[in-house]
Amino acid sequence: MSDDNTKWEPSKPASSSWDEARIIPADGWERMKKGFTPQDMDDRWVIVHLEKDGEESVVFARSWTGYTLGKITVEPAGDDGKSRRITKFTWETDKERWNVEDPETEARALVVRFSKGVFQVDLADEPASE
Repeated sequence: MSDDNTKWEPSKPASSSWDEARIIPADGWERMKKGFTPQDMDDRWVIVHLEKDGEESVVFARSWTGYTLGKITVEPAGDDGKSRRITKFTWETDKERWNVEDPETEARALVVRFSKGVFQVDLADEPASE
């Protein structure tokens, strides 16, 4: 975790709620909190868990530039409070940092793909029940 959370903020952020307020199961959340650190130059992504003022989030960023392209903000969910509900989705709109046609759709797809592939957390299908 970085002490400088601001370095992970998009330069031109846009935000919305995550469709259907997805629940991340407790075991999946534990994996996501560990993040993903690039092992060599071929690894293009870094995934970082942040916590500041009681707010938790996970950022999905390019490893070479450090540019955050997608970010999910979560809150405790479920009876035990160990699962997490996605409360906000933030993405980069700065064309100089990420020049794609539809940055919200691309960033959402990136978060879904890495959540499933790296952390075995499925954010694409029906939301898990609490």
